[in-house]
Amino acid sequence: MSGAFSRETEKVFSCFESMTKNICNDLATNVTPKPEELGELVRFVSEELFDTINAILRTARLVAEIGGNTMEQFALTDELTGLPNRRAVHDLLQRNEASGWPQEKATIMHVDLHKIKQVNDTLGHTAGDAVLRHVANVLESHVQPDEFLGRVGGDEFVLIAFGEYSEEWTARRAEQIAAGVSAPFVYQSKECKIGASIGIAIGTRSDGDTLSRCMSNADLALKSAKSDMDRAYCFFTPNLRTHFEEIEELQDQIRQGLELGQFEPYFQPQVEARSGKVVGMESLARWHHPARGLLTPFQFLDAAQNGGLLQDLDRHLMEQSLAAMRTWLANGIQIPQISINLTAARLLDVGLVQEMTNSVENAGLHPSNVGLEILESVMIENDSQQMIRNIQNLTDAGFKVELDDFGTGHASISNLKNFAVDRIKIDRSFVKDLHLYSELAKITSAIIGLAHSLRIDVLAEGVESPEERLVLNALGCDHIQGFGVSRPMPGPDIPAWFKDTQQLRRQLPPTGRQGRSSTASS
Repeated sequence: MSGAFSRETEKVFSCFESMTKNICNDLATNVTPKPEELGELVRFVSEELFDTINAILRTARLVAEIGGNTMEQFALTDELTGLPNRRAVHDLLQRNEASGWPQEKATIMHVDLHKIKQVNDTLGHTAGDAVLRHVANVLESHVQPDEFLGRVGGDEFVLIAFGEYSEEWTARRAEQIAAGVSAPFVYQSKECKIGASIGIAIGTRSDGDTLSRCMSNADLALKSAKSDMDRAYCFFTPNLRTHFEEIEELQDQIRQGLELGQFEPYFQPQVEARSGKVVGMESLARWHHPARGLLTPFQFLDAAQNGGLLQDLDRHLMEQSLAAMRTWLANGIQIPQISINLTAARLLDVGLVQEMTNSVENAGLHPSNVGLEILESVMIENDSQQMIRNIQNLTDAGFKVELDDFGTGHASISNLKNFAVDRIKIDRSFVKDLHLYSELAKITSAIIGLAHSLRIDVLAEGVESPEERLVLNALGCDHIQGFGVSRPMPGPDIPAWFKDTQQLRRQLPPTGRQGRSSTASS
């Protein structure tokens, strides 16, 4: 390459310039150039100048080739980890489909990481990048020389292997990969803990499988693995595809249902345990499905969440719930509070506080009229700074914060310490047949005592029998909710229920604790 642009090259072009200049000067002055000068010019052009120009062209082609290869390599490489990227994975699949698989079977593992976002939020994106590079190194340590590993997304990796590997061997390998990824990683003296879910698909060439289809199957298996965080991996089965096709169909129906107004809040009364005085209503989603009838959240909530529809559904139900409460109050039905469930996705929304405040104001209500029910597990699984800020700002704005399903998580006391909680809801598992099991009554009593020591009200969920209610009264539980009080009902049915149960209600003598609770709840 250096010879093409050397001093000798400069001399050749200088000599050519000098010869052509002399001949042009002769022609300009009507002097006939000498034949030997013309002959020398022809020889020079056909030999020395020709060779020099060819050398330059060869060098230019080489530079272009090297540059092209470098750019192509750059386009196929993930800049952060140095692994092949999504395009490289696609090219590999296409090449093997065109030329034939190197072996009869192909195994694809799709790896998705957990809690990278939390690392970014708490320690910064530099820490997140360090964790991703660490994970790439961990995965590379599990890859055989003839296998392919690529990064196909922000926190997703794909491993492709050809060979006769048994399902048992593949399962052990997936467990080892998940364990390696989940091992604590220290970044700047701070421990980063993440996890992984792995979807696995095995394709057989003679069965007509394609690598693209195998990749799609691994994606579906990954979705299934992520839906159950207790298992590290999931193998694809044909039933999975049917399952997810049904979910996609349900998601389309949810979209249509939102457009057609098929979703409606139902309301379940919450009352004082001893007196039966209403202290609030919990808003519960119901779907008037055109073919399946009235559906509860258990039948559609997961599909809505996985389809990115949960926030739209939440907003729709919240507006209807606030409008219902405004109507009750306008008609003289004094219901102190309406409780609305907030999902993790809503709690992570940066515009949540302003949106909630605007909605309450537009409905002619005050934030103190609204209780926000948050699953305790949501707080445990999401330590996002944005979620913490939202909860604190909602409290500062005057909203009531309630911990739902209290006692089923793993950090109950720390949640009570870290957040201004107005009420906890004891899970149904601590209430059912409470009168039959003394140990269960002791546990429930301890939960109530803990909350009262922190000046927090307690509501027991799922109260169905008079016996359960009597024991809860004896234990000092403030509020109850369940079929033993009332089943959930649509908003227009509330006035009749209120008239039947509240205006003719028989007052029971309050306990010392009950008097404090009534004042706080009214």
